[in-house]
Amino acid sequence: MFKRAIILSILILVLGLAAGTLIGQQTSNKQTTSIEEDRLKILQEDIAKKTEELKKLKSEIEAKIKQQEELKAQLEKSQQENYQKLAKIYEAMPPEEAASRIEKLDEDTAVALLLAIKPRQAGKILANINPEKAAILSKKIVSIKEKSSR
Repeated sequence: MFKRAIILSILILVLGLAAGTLIGQQTSNKQTTSIEEDRLKILQEDIAKKTEELKKLKSEIEAKIKQQEELKAQLEKSQQENYQKLAKIYEAMPPEEAASRIEKLDEDTAVALLLAIKPRQAGKILANINPEKAAILSKKIVSIKEKSSR
């Protein structure tokens, strides 16, 4: 009987320890879960902040791009107006003199200027330009006109 009492006491003690350990583990698991939930919440808040920052940056970038496009359009318009003014000066010159000056310009400027000059006058000027350079300029003019007609 005494043995049974000791065995029973040991059994109760072991079961008590096991139950205590189990309760401790459950408490520990709840704490771990709570900590993980807190971390997750912090990460979600960080992601939300970063998303807002990115949206703001995107808006700023889009505004800058729009501003640059407007400035580019203004610059192109200004350049076109300048070519038109210069074209009138070249149209008033004798074709030989205009050709002599245009030959000294870089190809892109010469092409832009010839495109701004009235076609009949541009033809007379091209006729007085070195044939090799006139061919190059003519090819570029045709290429530009093909692109603009598309």
